[in-house]
Amino acid sequence: MKALVATLLLAIGSATAAAEPGVTANKVAIGISAPLTGPLAGYGTQLRRGLALGLEQVNAGGGVAGREIELLVRDDAGRPAQALANTQALLDAGVLAMTGYHGAGTIEAVLPVLEAAGVPLVGAASSAEVLREPPRRNVFNLRAGAREEAAAMVLHLDTLGLTEVAVLAQDDALGRAGLEGIQVELIRLSMRPQAVVRLTPDADAAAITQTVQQACRGRPQGLVLVLDARNALGAIRAAKRVACGARFYVTSEAGAQLLAGGTEAGEIAGVIVSQVVPHPASASLPLQAEFQRATSAAGVTPSHPAMEGFIYARALAEALRRCGREPTRRCLVAALESKPLDLGGYRLQFAPNDRRGSRFVEMTIVTADGRFRR
Repeated sequence: MKALVATLLLAIGSATAAAEPGVTANKVAIGISAPLTGPLAGYGTQLRRGLALGLEQVNAGGGVAGREIELLVRDDAGRPAQALANTQALLDAGVLAMTGYHGAGTIEAVLPVLEAAGVPLVGAASSAEVLREPPRRNVFNLRAGAREEAAAMVLHLDTLGLTEVAVLAQDDALGRAGLEGIQVELIRLSMRPQAVVRLTPDADAAAITQTVQQACRGRPQGLVLVLDARNALGAIRAAKRVACGARFYVTSEAGAQLLAGGTEAGEIAGVIVSQVVPHPASASLPLQAEFQRATSAAGVTPSHPAMEGFIYARALAEALRRCGREPTRRCLVAALESKPLDLGGYRLQFAPNDRRGSRFVEMTIVTADGRFRR
């Protein structure tokens, strides 16, 4: 009788696992919608490549509890409407969780659908505070946010003794969050910006030049650009034309996209960029060494977006391991909350009222040959 009961319980457990969206006897499906074409393709393709490398590494080691992790990929070209359609298609196809969505506007568009379906988003390639405050139960940020980037920028300015600072911020969720963080940190150091100028996301060249002239009027020592890559490049070019003379600071997303998008290194050499994942060319952490082995074996050039994708893969795999033989969406959320994740020296920690995960930020500078140097 006991043997019969045990057999029945095992069968019920197997049926439960099989009924969970995206879970079969030998696979767990994870969905990603990312900009693989269009102006953001440089970032999106590298992010996906890092994810794929990380998952290939996991699967080569036997997967998770005997299951291979499968990545279902859709291209949204950076367009929120296409990301929304992709999300519904991925849900229809059956996925346990999502990862790798890029850009504040795109993620904001799909969040209501993901939240209604109860699907965890493990890894969002955006520093936007809307993903962090208020905490969203099914959103797990695996990188620092705009506030942490702003604090690191201001600390760097202070370390260099640059007290005359102007800020040019984009008038959107990411720009507003970054501006708020910078202002808070400047106040903490008893500093006030010389100028704070806002720029619309779709500004043309004339509007960019006008705002840059306003920001540079007081000859600041540092010009902080809380802008997307297109506007940041336009602002840097305009500032050079008007002989602004300031050091340029840009955020992680803009900096990575500037290089990934093929900008001439000479145009942005000397630009200081905040980074929210460990440097891909360093080996001070076990995570970095594993990443470099994976990229070397695949013939892939290491990059910050690829490192970010690699982190997403490692975090997903660890959370699934904690779920054991019966991975579910509910278990995935609980597993990420249960205790910190140490991904080879890169630490993540979540709580029911905290979805920031990481507060890691380091400052880099763009070299003349188009690299990020710490």
